[in-house]
Amino acid sequence: MKLPTGIAYRPMIAHAVVLAVAALASGWLVARQLYPLLLITIPLMVLEFYRILHQYGDSVRRITFMFNAIDSDDLSFRFNEDPSKVDNTMLNAALNRIKEILTRTKLRAEERERYYQLIMESAQTGLITVNDTGSVYQANSEALRIFGLQLLTHIRQLEGTVPEAARALAAIRPGEKLRVTCSTETGEMALTLGCSEITLEDRHRRVISVSDINSEVSEIQIESWSKLSRILTHEIMNSLAPVTSLSNTLLHIDRPLDPDVRRGLETISATSRRLVSFVDSYRRFTRIPAPQREPFEVRELIRQAVALTAAAGDAPQIHVDIEPADTMIYADKAQLGQVAVNLLKNAREATAGRPTGEIWIRSRIDAAEHVIIEFSNNGGAIPAEVAENIFTPFYTTKPDGSGIGLSLSRRIMQLHGGSLRLTSNTDHRVTFTLQIG
Repeated sequence: MKLPTGIAYRPMIAHAVVLAVAALASGWLVARQLYPLLLITIPLMVLEFYRILHQYGDSVRRITFMFNAIDSDDLSFRFNEDPSKVDNTMLNAALNRIKEILTRTKLRAEERERYYQLIMESAQTGLITVNDTGSVYQANSEALRIFGLQLLTHIRQLEGTVPEAARALAAIRPGEKLRVTCSTETGEMALTLGCSEITLEDRHRRVISVSDINSEVSEIQIESWSKLSRILTHEIMNSLAPVTSLSNTLLHIDRPLDPDVRRGLETISATSRRLVSFVDSYRRFTRIPAPQREPFEVRELIRQAVALTAAAGDAPQIHVDIEPADTMIYADKAQLGQVAVNLLKNAREATAGRPTGEIWIRSRIDAAEHVIIEFSNNGGAIPAEVAENIFTPFYTTKPDGSGIGLSLSRRIMQLHGGSLRLTSNTDHRVTFTLQIG
């Protein structure tokens, strides 16, 4: 902000002294009845009085200018303190000092705001600050992720996608805790809400915490199973190694063995090999490497998955709908390809033997610019007791299944910052949905 220029004035004290002297002189001339000389003193008094008023007005204008600048949040001004150019340097220095104090205070306030914003962004829980009318002052990235939004300015924005959450956010009051279940395009969310109150600038605001229980429980389960699997596989392999080695050595010694003993050793050796293969499949679940991301097209991912799972005989009809057709994703192509193959293989098995079996693969981009890929089939609903455990590691209903396909796929999606959910389970359609962040 540029300070208006003006002329320099003599110090106000000098004007006051001259005015006082002129007034005394005028009084003395009146007492002596030297009236003609009043033509000199009276104009001098008027002139000095005018100068005092003018300098006072200049000081008031400077102070007013400073307050207007502060009110406009503009602290770029600075008054001239050079004695060779201005006389009222003490006032200018005082005003500049006030400006410097305000500038430091503003910088400290901005640093505190950045600090609190960093804390909000570092929180693993969604945090939203709203007023009594529902206007959102702040929403951290975790809250935006939970609701699938890029920007949240009012809770009414949630009425179209998660109306249950919108009503809960409007209704919750300080000290309350609510649990809300919401159905979204990517599956069901179980949200927990907590509320606190704060007064800022004489206005009441509510700070609402939002957590997705399903997501948290899923991550805890996966991590727990991973730790358990590492321990079990280590112990099993330590026990199997000498059994396998010893049985193979005995089978190949240079002397004839009793037929019953040979059959027993062959059974032990074969069983050991099967157990080693079984344990190796579990190791894949606990040793997923960090994703090596690269850009590639969704249609190429789907094309390869369809080719890799192609089966002879009566194969179900596969419908692919990718919108837009050139959708790109940035992920580990091999890992995401494994997820697509697992889901498509399960869909083929579900529709096997059905003359009207069909599979639908649909890709789209949601409002938050996440890529959503759905794998659907009409092979019949998954039983409720099975659906509850399909993502549990090592749980399987297949005689030769390892039970790690879906749990491994979900873990891969979590490592990509995405999710895998069962979003539809009816007799007419079963849908697994991938969300790629």
